[in-house]
Amino acid sequence: MFASLVKTNYKNASVVTLLFLLIVSFFDNTDEIRLLSSEFFLTFIMYFFMIVLALDALSNNKIIGLILFLSLTFLPPSIFSDYEGQLFPVTYLIFITYLLYISDEVHPQIFCLEAVFQFVHQ
Repeated sequence: MFASLVKTNYKNASVVTLLFLLIVSFFDNTDEIRLLSSEFFLTFIMYFFMIVLALDALSNNKIIGLILFLSLTFLPPSIFSDYEGQLFPVTYLIFITYLLYISDEVHPQIFCLEAVFQFVHQ
């Protein structure tokens, strides 16, 4: 399932990921961008997979796709510096919810957010 999403969206996702990382570096206080560092590579991979999911959501449902894209801005601490480290769980919860929604094992009719919270608190 996820491999087919990557196969159909990898070109657009790589371009959007690079643009997003350039925008984030604009908000960051440091002047240098280390393209060959392991930190950049891990960040690129993380954003790439999230943007693949967001592009899939955008093609299926515009509102859900926009919510996923907007939630990506919660991850870098340089954008919302007042809430540093407090907003990233919101992004992960939104993406996990979307992953569960599109998976074959969970039926969308019986899926609700309360089931996710019950599973997390067990």
